[in-house]
Amino acid sequence: MNRTTQNRYAPDRAVAPGEVLAYELEVRGMTRAELARRAGLTEKQVIAILKGKGSTIITEETAIKLERAIGMPVDYWLNLETNFQKARA
Repeated sequence: MNRTTQNRYAPDRAVAPGEVLAYELEVRGMTRAELARRAGLTEKQVIAILKGKGSTIITEETAIKLERAIGMPVDYWLNLETNFQKARA
């Protein structure tokens, strides 16, 4: 995957990983169902991440699956989640 597509979304505030994921899906023209299939997640899990609902956080396992599905590095997702959780505290 072309690494120049990384980190295009750069707001000046801490954002939920789901917000970034929604942006990346839109840019790629990828549906939630397609992401779920590629990542080995259920569509319900993808929706929970996108909405930031409940106890849904980006774990290392989820980050690995997202990297495989859309090519954005594991560390990117984990750092995004950590920064978001710190901002919420």
